[in-house]
Amino acid sequence: MNTGSMTINKDARSELQNKKYTRISANEFSVSPQLAAARQRLWMDWESLKQDNYLKDNARFRLRRFSYIYFLPATGEIVPFPLMPYFQSSDLNSYAGGIQREFAPLLDSTLTNKFLHELIRVNFRQFPVNMKKAQQPWKLDVHQVRVVATPDIAGLPTPEGIHHDENDFVCIHLANRENAMGGVNGIYDNNRNLLENCTLHQPMDSIIVWDPEVMHGVSPIHPQNPNERAVRDILLIGYSHEPGLERPEPSLGHAVNHFSKNRPEPSQLKTADII
Repeated sequence: MNTGSMTINKDARSELQNKKYTRISANEFSVSPQLAAARQRLWMDWESLKQDNYLKDNARFRLRRFSYIYFLPATGEIVPFPLMPYFQSSDLNSYAGGIQREFAPLLDSTLTNKFLHELIRVNFRQFPVNMKKAQQPWKLDVHQVRVVATPDIAGLPTPEGIHHDENDFVCIHLANRENAMGGVNGIYDNNRNLLENCTLHQPMDSIIVWDPEVMHGVSPIHPQNPNERAVRDILLIGYSHEPGLERPEPSLGHAVNHFSKNRPEPSQLKTADII
């Protein structure tokens, strides 16, 4: 394995195409030592998350950071957008939809992290998209989320319940889990019939969902040891195909990244045009 590389040791793309979702365990990721070090630095950034001020009843169980990113899969170019609010429709998010939510942006150390960049590219390789869409821009919404629970207050990873995220694909990666019971991920068809339950236990246990085709939700977390809080940290990356999206100008301190030296082979991108 070359320095700076990451691979997934399963046919996640076929599973995603057939089932509309795929689970990838932490041990199915192969990561070079250089990227493993960058991954550890990335996990440290969860200690700098800010309070989510859009929870009902002044609840305080969730912290987060968020940024939009321009991504061109054919070249691997990644450019953060300037700070802008996050929006979901109220039809899809009955809990906090229909409003412009202004979250603290990702830190520069997060936006320039090489593990995050490589993960963005590797995730995309699992998507059943054709060459044309791989040559066009995608808009990513990247969320760092920490849910905290105490014996008196449950932590709600998805207070909106079973939902879509309004992306083409959504990648859910566990960053950390401490003293937590619950936090069970449910995957559902569009009639809300349960397809599978699973729990992310180890950092980098992951789920990719084809968002228009399936729904998902997560059960509350509670402390296993009542004398300590429970923590569940998630990296969520939503991918939306936007062929007319204009590349933003890089902001001061935000790197523009080209993966041309690691550019995917055409055979890795040429699949049926099914989305």
